[in-house]
Amino acid sequence: MSNSEDYGVILLERKIRYFWWGVLGLLIVAAVWKFILPHNSAIMVEKAVENREIIVYVSGAVEKPGLVHLPVNARLHDALQQVGPLPEANIDQINPAEKLKDGQKIIVPYKPVPQPQPQPALAAAGSQGESQGQTATVTPNLGAAAPSRSSNLININTADAAELDKLPGIGPALAERIIQYRMEHGLFLQPEDLKKVSGIGNKTYAKMADMVTVGP
Repeated sequence: MSNSEDYGVILLERKIRYFWWGVLGLLIVAAVWKFILPHNSAIMVEKAVENREIIVYVSGAVEKPGLVHLPVNARLHDALQQVGPLPEANIDQINPAEKLKDGQKIIVPYKPVPQPQPQPALAAAGSQGESQGQTATVTPNLGAAAPSRSSNLININTADAAELDKLPGIGPALAERIIQYRMEHGLFLQPEDLKKVSGIGNKTYAKMADMVTVGP
């Protein structure tokens, strides 16, 4: 065999060897793509989820109302730990185990203000003096004889939606709005504070001014 023929055979064998190396390289790349990359991708996605956070807004009966940054799987209890509920907070009306979501608004309600118990009318004195033949003088208690006008007023700090709905110019929607305002800003300091509620202007308040109070 001549030298030229030997050189041709060597070139052919070299080309065949390069071809199989190329096929083997493609198989290795395919195996890496199929078995390694999806596994790493899942790990990266899981880590990305763990590093995410949600932001919620907390207001109402808390010491530090405002935005709260929490992990993705946080509960309402976690948010309360950061804002600090007030002693007046009505925790029984919310669910600390509630799972939170990003952008959620949380309003912690206040406890209802207890209504004072009416004082019983004083009994007429002097029965013992009469039994001894003496005449007892009883001073009439005008305040006890006639019911106080304030007993007919609606306390806007404790009234529920049904009671507020009885006021002139207040429907179910405004009644709920009054309760919402009370939960977010605390108790009304004076009846005129009703005008701070959206939808209650001077004319609407004038219709109910003589029917509302903030006292007991």
